[in-house]
Formats: sequence, structure tokens, C-alpha cells
Amino acid sequence: MNNGVTIDQLHEMWTTDSPINETDPHKELTRVPVLHAKYLKIRSHHNLLVKRIQFEYTNKRKLKQDYFAGHLNNPEDLEKYNLPPLQEKIYKQDMNAHLDADDELNKILIKKIIHQEIVDTCDSILKELNNRTYQLGNITKWMMFIGEQN
Repeated sequence: MNNGVTIDQLHEMWTTDSPINETDPHKELTRVPVLHAKYLKIRSHHNLLVKRIQFEYTNKRKLKQDYFAGHLNNPEDLEKYNLPPLQEKIYKQDMNAHLDADDELNKILIKKIIHQEIVDTCDSILKELNNRTYQLGNITKWMMFIGEQN
């Protein structure tokens, strides 16, 4: 099973899974581990993607740094890395500005940000699921209290 989801799909899933059936707390208690496993798998999948994308970014940033410094301006390197000839050498003090403005590097960062948002959302869902046991306990106590009052 592929555990890759978009942030919109994740929100939709949680909208469906989050309501608590207060009339049957026992059934809800049995759902907690199932939901926990579901969102943990999604979190793990996207957390691994974040790490893979970080490696990709680090490698590509080093390549671009070497390119902007003029170290990859021979025809073989330009062809190997599919880079246009560098028109001018970038000075060290201007390097970060050029790296930060690089479209290819920014596309990689955007992918990382999207997957990190999914990881962060799963973390919030998992925290909510961890608290669900206490919520269900309180619902049960309230039902018992109301039952004693009648």
C-alpha cells in the first residue's frame, strides 16, 4: 500500500476519521489503534521522503555552488550535468544570493516543505489520537453520572 497522500487528502481523511461516536465508547476505543497505525504509516512515508529530498537538495546545492564558482565550466561537466555555460563567475560574497534564487533548488525545497507539512499534520493527528483514550474515559464517566441521575 502506498502511503503517499496530499495534504488535502490527509485533511479529508482526518475529517472522516476524527468524529467520536459518543454512544459507543467501547467501539471508539478499538478504533484508536487502527487510526494510530494508519496515520503513523503516512507520517513515516512522508518523513522518509523529507529526508531523501534533503539529501537531493544538499547534493544539488553543492553542484550549483561548484558551478557558480566556475569549477564546472568545461564542456564535459556542462554536458554531464545539463548546465548552460556560465557567463560570469559568481563571487563568494554573492554565492548565497544566487543559490537562494536558483529555480531548481527552490523546486526541491518546495517538495520538502510540502512533505514536512504532511509530517507535521500527522504529528498533530497522532497527538489527538493519544488524547482520545482520555476523552473517551471522560465520556464514559459522564454517561455513568447521567445514568445515576435518572
